[in-house]
Amino acid sequence: MNPPIDISKDVIIHNAPRRAEEILSRMWGGKAVFTCTIGNTLTSTIPGVSDAGDTPELTLYTPSADVELLVHGRTICMDGIPINPGGIPTPATVTMAALALSEMPFHIINGGVNVLPHVPYFDVGGKAGRDIRTGEAVSNVQECYEKGLVIGDILGRSNDFLVASESCTGGTTTALAVLRAMGIIEENLVSSSSPNNPKELKDKIVSEALKAAGAEYGDLRHEPLEAIRRVGDSMMPANLGLVIGAARRIPVILGGGTQMVAVLAAALEIDPSIDENVIVGTTRWLINDRHSDIVRMVKSVGDIPLAAIQLDYTDSPYEGLRAYEEGYVKEGVGCGGSAIAAVLSTCGEVNCERLLQRIHEDYKEILKMI
Repeated sequence: MNPPIDISKDVIIHNAPRRAEEILSRMWGGKAVFTCTIGNTLTSTIPGVSDAGDTPELTLYTPSADVELLVHGRTICMDGIPINPGGIPTPATVTMAALALSEMPFHIINGGVNVLPHVPYFDVGGKAGRDIRTGEAVSNVQECYEKGLVIGDILGRSNDFLVASESCTGGTTTALAVLRAMGIIEENLVSSSSPNNPKELKDKIVSEALKAAGAEYGDLRHEPLEAIRRVGDSMMPANLGLVIGAARRIPVILGGGTQMVAVLAAALEIDPSIDENVIVGTTRWLINDRHSDIVRMVKSVGDIPLAAIQLDYTDSPYEGLRAYEEGYVKEGVGCGGSAIAAVLSTCGEVNCERLLQRIHEDYKEILKMI
């Protein structure tokens, strides 16, 4: 049945509205489960590529620190919390609030990281990704994909819908590389955790990566696993299997930004039949980003719905959160998808107002750790 109350103030649809309404109606009031797949790529340590860490080296700690924050409410693998230069907090602060308010169960998947998190997790046998300029970026792609399929199938048997998300710094650059290798987009439309998206640097890195991989635009259109192996990151194969395995049974929200579009494109290439069960869930901050275009990216993949949570930090008392309105961070750790799922699974009882209140409460405590 369709949602009996109007949630348009909290969730806005930006693509395929009829299909979106049908998928959302099947998720309304359903039992949701959230997953976050962590991964690393040494591409994130290239100076200027990623602001998802106070220094290029600290970007390798961010994924594990993010999920420690979700599980423990604090970080263990590093001091403080994952921040952008200048002290702007991780989007995991949104995810924490969404999971807590909705009481949604969640699982961590280790796609392959340099720094292991101090949390329980599914291990798919992955290893941290290399710099994509090697042209040999990811190991054990097939194994990680197949184990991801199993996890997705298991979670699909006992839940009504699933949110698949990621934390992988430097992942917009690897996403661009995979999307170009598959011939999905040629123009650089991917986002950045910085308001000053380093597009020229990303283009240069991706060009060098594809050359090293012996691939040109569209050469790997029908070989998504090979595209990931050559120029992807360690988050991708596990999430790819997870999405397909779950979407064969239940609706799946791909919670994230332009990184999850690469996963979406690969998943639809492997199994086009899941298109009736997938929707991208993100934030208004990413939709409004002048330096990327997730709407065009999703449309380039297919007639897939795109929804955005309407969280607004304009009047937040915290400077670090208000920075989101200036183009910092925008997405990550499934913050948009988890917030949308919280609205849907609670039949609108959780809304943007309640999320904002909880985020402020949590952030007040988090500030004591910085």
